[in-house]
Amino acid sequence: MSREFLYEMLKEISVSGKEYRLQKKVMDHMANYVDECVTDHVGDVIAIKNKESDFRVMLAAHSDEIGLIINRIRPDGRCILDNIGSITPLVYAGQRVQVLTSKGIIYGVIDKPRNKSEINTTDLILDLGVYSKEEAMELVEVGDVLVHDYDYREINDHILAARALDDKIGIYVINEATKRAVARGVKIGIYSTTTVGEETTKNGARFASYAINPTCSISVDVGSDTSVRDNMANSSYTRLGLGPIITVGVTINQELVEIAKKVAKEKNLQLQFNTCNSRTYTDLDAIHYNAGGVPSILVSIPLRYMHSSAELADMNDVEEAIELIASMLEYFDKHQSELNFNPVK
Repeated sequence: MSREFLYEMLKEISVSGKEYRLQKKVMDHMANYVDECVTDHVGDVIAIKNKESDFRVMLAAHSDEIGLIINRIRPDGRCILDNIGSITPLVYAGQRVQVLTSKGIIYGVIDKPRNKSEINTTDLILDLGVYSKEEAMELVEVGDVLVHDYDYREINDHILAARALDDKIGIYVINEATKRAVARGVKIGIYSTTTVGEETTKNGARFASYAINPTCSISVDVGSDTSVRDNMANSSYTRLGLGPIITVGVTINQELVEIAKKVAKEKNLQLQFNTCNSRTYTDLDAIHYNAGGVPSILVSIPLRYMHSSAELADMNDVEEAIELIASMLEYFDKHQSELNFNPVK
């Protein structure tokens, strides 16, 4: 399991609305393994194998990450910010950042508010090391986005720390699973889809699923390692190192859950489970509710410290997720004529 392309993705800034540099890399990479790659007006990328098949499986992972956006430039050259996606303002205070501009990446820092234990996005101010609005406007403009200035780190041979593992790790999983299934001769239609906008509008998943009209879908995202919480009374127990997480609940197709369980048992793969009582707050929600509805399942990679510059994942969980999804594609291929996702049979 080569991590080279994962590490390449982790170096890219892909805040919602600015995913295109990453998406172009995904398209160029996957073109070597599928029949064709297509994109749409919002920037989704769909890597397609076996387009002629009537049985179409949509694999979905989102390319966008959370971040900040320049809202206004002050007379002193410092910039007022707004959030894109669900951020925790405190993790940005006093930190180095990268700013994605039309001229490339530049660097700055976020002011550390004094005498505040709790801060809001409006308390975050970008300092570019200049003294006037005119100097700042030579570097940035309103609408430029910024993220933490941190690279990935291998903590040990299987623990990875990085910004935006949510959800570049998901892209890695669906693409590697696609490659593995193709190498095993799977003939059903595989639509490995990297979506835009999951952290904000989920428009990418909605548009892509409408275009694909899949027989079923597997969304891959990240799920919280709840073992690090102080109060777990109302939480499912999920932890790094215990395998991928399968969500069960009202929007999840039960037949797909049973197939995942069966495949995991046959392949001796670990599975963890959590529950949802309404929405999953992932791309699955947009896909499941699209048009006449799509039978859907959510596979999540356990993650610690989500939406920070130091998200932690266990690459052993990632490998098991890849094998689970590749094996589910094999199962669909072998049993497509007898599959029935209607629970009232």
